[in-house]
Order: sequence, then structure tokens, then C-alpha cells
Amino acid sequence: MQKVHSPLLKATLIKRVNRFVAEILIDNKKLHVYVPNTGRLSELALPGSEILLSPINAKYRYKILYIIKKSFPVMIDSTYSNSLFYELLLNKKVPELCLFDSITREPVYGNHRFDFLLKHINEKSFIELKSCTLFYKKTGSFPDAVSSRASEHIKSLAESGKGKLVFFVLKNDIEIFLPNYHTDFTFYETLKENRSRIDIHAFAVQYDDRLKIRSLREIPVCIPEVKPDGLFLLIIFNSEETVNNDGEIIEKGFYIYCSGTEKNIFRVIKTLKGKNGLKRLLPDKGFSRMKIITDLPVVTDTITTGDVTKQLIKNSGIPLNLQDNNTGSQNIDLVYYKNNPADESWFWDMILELRFGEY
Repeated sequence: MQKVHSPLLKATLIKRVNRFVAEILIDNKKLHVYVPNTGRLSELALPGSEILLSPINAKYRYKILYIIKKSFPVMIDSTYSNSLFYELLLNKKVPELCLFDSITREPVYGNHRFDFLLKHINEKSFIELKSCTLFYKKTGSFPDAVSSRASEHIKSLAESGKGKLVFFVLKNDIEIFLPNYHTDFTFYETLKENRSRIDIHAFAVQYDDRLKIRSLREIPVCIPEVKPDGLFLLIIFNSEETVNNDGEIIEKGFYIYCSGTEKNIFRVIKTLKGKNGLKRLLPDKGFSRMKIITDLPVVTDTITTGDVTKQLIKNSGIPLNLQDNNTGSQNIDLVYYKNNPADESWFWDMILELRFGEY
């Protein structure tokens, strides 16, 4: 792992309490710290992960600046990344963005604020910066959570006629960038529809051995043609052991349901997460009263639910076979875990392979 600047402090992540707060362990003491990123960070913010803290003068003494992923520090502070990019612009270290006479931060356009406005002679260009912290092998992607705001920014950039969208990829060995259509299909469609009206770039940072960015390297942006079909996983939580009307024990823990469909998987998920969605899906043996805590779409035309179920069972999952509540004949497969598999690195390695393995 690269060296750490001095005032950064090493600590261990216990859990993310909410979007903005995490519980950590430092010097054998538990402490709440600020999380300067509204994304899910699901594959990064895992219990037990090593983190690097920066002191702040605010409600919490520290904020998380980096999360260590496979020995590599991933910088998660989106505000800090904007400041870093601003410095790179000033120092003429951003390829394709070196010709300008002035820089304005947070310029207003309509109802939006973009990140930067560059002016050169009589020309001007708005820049919207998106920090990319989602990686798998040599692929970087954005966003890691549904972001209607990001989609609106793209529309406004296209409307301005002078917009540049920059994906700031915060890892040095990434070779390709693509929009995360598995998580936010609307963002993907908005980007695809407006790509001819905006200037799109992705830059991978090049760090020195003290985590300082010495340069940027432009990487290709891939916007493939995909449909919102495929499969999805639902993690369903049972908060306490129960006995159903048939005298069967339903263990406390986590149940994964995996299904494929030729329909729009995002609409199917929305229906299942709505009122009585699980009751229509699962047999009325106590399962339908549980709670969906995570949904994971995978846009694909090659991977089957059987492939996924095999991987879950291989990783200590216990298979359960239920009779379909609607047909009375078709079987429904669930895979049981005592502890939440989404807190484990193997689970996110599997999800990321399903989503980005082909690239």
C-alpha cells in the first residue's frame, strides 16, 4: 500500500450508520465520523475495512477520506475531489482542458450549479465533474446509486450547448469507463441520448507514492447498447425466528431471492418493493411478511439465475425450495445466510463480476 500523508490516521470501519455517519474503531475506541459521500459505497464500506481519516473542525472530529480496497486507497470525499480537480486545472494538468483564461467555480445555469466554467477569449464551457469510486478490475463506472440529479445535470449540459462531462476516476490502473446501467438505467439512457450534444471525458488519476495526484490519463468512455432486461437479486431480512402455520421454523437471518425476466427488471423490482409485493411473490408461510433490504439488478442476456444460485451456494448459502404461491406448482428458490452476505467482500466481488466481468 502507498504511504500515507501525515495528518491522516488509520482506523477500522465498524459499520455505516447512515448516509453521512459511520462508526469506526480507532485506538481501541469506538467513534462516529463523517462520511463525505452520499453514494452507497456498498462494495467499499464493508465492516472491517481499513480506512484513513482526516481531522475536521465540525460536529465530528474526523471524516473518512480513503477506504482501502484490495490494498489500494480509494478517495471517497466528493467535495475534496472537486478541489483536487480544480488544482489540476489551474496547473494545466488536465488533458484537453488546458486552454482557458479564467475558471469560475460553481457557476449558475438555470436552476443548476455546474462545477466549473472555463472561459477562453470569447468562448466558455461548463464542466460537470463526477467522481468515480466504483471499480472492478480495469473498469470504472458511475454512479454507484440512483442519481436523478446526475441525469438532470446531463440534460442541462446538453441544453447549454457548451457542456463538458468529466468522470474523475480515482484509481490509477483503470483502462475503460462505462455508465453503470445496472444501478441507474435512467442515467445511462440520458447519457446515451445526449452524448452527441456534450463533450464526455474520463480521466484516471496517476498517484505518486504519497497519494498525491501527479497527472491524469484519459481513458475511453464506452456507452454500449443494452436493454433493461436480465436478472435481479433481492436480499430479504427476517428479524426474528418464527414458526409458520405449518409448524415449520423460519430462521432469523437473510434470504436471497434471484429471478430472471424478459421484462424491464427495474419495473419488476419496483413492483416487488411496493405494497404487498412480496406477498404476491412468495408463499404465505411467513416469508411474505419479511422486508426487502437490498435489490441488485444485473442487466445481462447471457447469465442465468442458475449460475447465480450456484455461486451463492458455493459461498456457504443454504438452498430452500418453496412452492409458488400463485401457481401451486412452480418452485421458488431462496438461499439462506445467517449473517448479511452484503457485508462480505466475496459477495460484492460476485456482483461486480456479474455486472462488469465482460469488460
